[in-house]
Amino acid sequence: RRYFEGVNKQDHAQISSCFTATVELRDMCGPSRGKLRSASASDMGDRCMDFVAAHPDCIVRLETEPRLDRDGKWVWCHWAETGTWSGESCGLKPDGSVLEVSGHTRFEVEKQEGGEYKIARQVVYRTFANW
Repeated sequence: RRYFEGVNKQDHAQISSCFTATVELRDMCGPSRGKLRSASASDMGDRCMDFVAAHPDCIVRLETEPRLDRDGKWVWCHWAETGTWSGESCGLKPDGSVLEVSGHTRFEVEKQEGGEYKIARQVVYRTFANW
């Protein structure tokens, strides 16, 4: 939940703080076709900030509350985003198209020293927008 709240607040520090130092991720619907990649926590924050720069009015809604699997390792959630492509990002000029994207994400969480949980792995399935 804290990750999505960070996206809605456009708060790089909050987004980045949700991840372990190195994160494994798979975007099952993107050009990488589920190929395993890794990124730093800061890179994950940067990636989200690129998205909200393009869609400054973006709002993420949780379609279902995040749920832990029975082993307590993976968090599952179904989400939807709405907004408008009105900002320039990644060298792309906005076209004013409406953003209506939905999907589900699995986050594998790891308990850190001090008891805090952070995202170590992320698997995303989603629909697409023009940006």
